[in-house]
Amino acid sequence: MDNNQEILQRERRETIYELADLFVVVQEMGQRLAEETHGDGFDEVREFNVLLHQARQRLNHIKREAT
Repeated sequence: MDNNQEILQRERRETIYELADLFVVVQEMGQRLAEETHGDGFDEVREFNVLLHQARQRLNHIKREAT
């Protein structure tokens, strides 16, 4: 692997790890939103949190493959 490819690989891993950290925060905020939401909006918030969970699972899979 040449130097440019190594740099790109390193940057890709760094981006994946940064996204993983960000998703932790976003999921915590989604959970807080769910706790603060009542009535008609709750179903949408719950669906949003399910999507966040699925996205984080996918990102964790990508993270495992990158290491």
